[in-house]
Amino acid sequence: MSAIPTQPRSPGIPCPKCNFFIEMSIYSLLSQSEFKCPGCLLTLNMDRNASKSALELLQKVNVQKENIEKHKKFDL
Repeated sequence: MSAIPTQPRSPGIPCPKCNFFIEMSIYSLLSQSEFKCPGCLLTLNMDRNASKSALELLQKVNVQKENIEKHKKFDL
């Protein structure tokens, strides 16, 4: 019996108030400080100063992701 392939889940978190899934991309984490739950409209605020080291690492991941995407174009 073979495994059924699953679609990768988008990154994000469940809302602490209503448990609705709040999607968060690398881009959104790097570019915004507020995230709004589409289910209950709760606004979550990210403390960018407290998250500075994590955001710096995420920026490095983003740069490498972009490099991979550029190289994929040449692997036709």
